[in-house]
Amino acid sequence: MNIEVDVRELVLTGVEVPDPAALATAVTAALTRLLTDRGLPRSGPAPGPLRARPDADLPAALAEAIWAGLGRPGHPEPGR
Repeated sequence: MNIEVDVRELVLTGVEVPDPAALATAVTAALTRLLTDRGLPRSGPAPGPLRARPDADLPAALAEAIWAGLGRPGHPEPGR
């Protein structure tokens, strides 16, 4: 399976990002890995605000939140 993710704009509120382009690249890579490894998530409740710890891996946390949001109601499951 070939998956291509393109993050064109990433808007963060309340977070200082010294290099937004590098963050977008890292989130793209992490989200691509999640989709490749796990596929699309099953439907579930919409994720709430992301509350990452200061020592958290921000790109990985953002990718997890985006991935979880792909399975929210209104987005059909694969094959349906």
